[in-house]
Amino acid sequence: MRIPTNGLALALSMGMLSVGASATVITATDIASGYGGGLTFSATGGELGTKTEHGITAAGVGVAGDSGTNEIGLRESLTASSSSGFVLGGFSLAFLYDGPEFGDVEEIARITATFLDGSSSVAVLKNVYLNPGDDFVSLTIDGDSSMPPLAASTAVFGSPGTVDVGAIFGKNLIGSLTFDALYSNTCGTGKCNNQSDFSIFQIISVPEPASLALFALGLGGLLTFRRRR
Repeated sequence: MRIPTNGLALALSMGMLSVGASATVITATDIASGYGGGLTFSATGGELGTKTEHGITAAGVGVAGDSGTNEIGLRESLTASSSSGFVLGGFSLAFLYDGPEFGDVEEIARITATFLDGSSSVAVLKNVYLNPGDDFVSLTIDGDSSMPPLAASTAVFGSPGTVDVGAIFGKNLIGSLTFDALYSNTCGTGKCNNQSDFSIFQIISVPEPASLALFALGLGGLLTFRRRR
């Protein structure tokens, strides 16, 4: 690929970073350690911990609190924070699925983004069991339920059953991102004792624009230096 010799080189380098090298995938293991991808992670209601499901190690990270299962359940939360801010590129949740075999038919995860300007936005993911093999999750953002449903992997034996979510908060700089569970009045054949619990499989973070611009500026300078030589 030919590198342009004018100011487009900087714009091109920034574009490549925004879709490639700039994004950082933070795994469940990283989150459980308390730090990863430039973000700090903390829990309320217990300690951070990974969950192994049917032999799959670190299938997700949650809170070892009331349930002790390292999922994020009622009265528990997990928060990612950054003093300089970050852009959420997306995330994946594990075990947000339902069915009579689990005793409940509705799991609800809430994700609250608090931006650096002090404003906030709330997304709600809800998996409602209607038929065996349901693999769609509804998405509501700030009360708007017109979002298209999200496809989720089928909750089968030996699978973490993930649902993948994109950059739902746009390019806004986030200071803190909190995951918690909501109670539902709908129960399955069980006793509602395993309701609304899930784990975080991974988080995709994008550096705040100032850091990205400095990195791109350095890359543009390096390209210019190499051409001059």
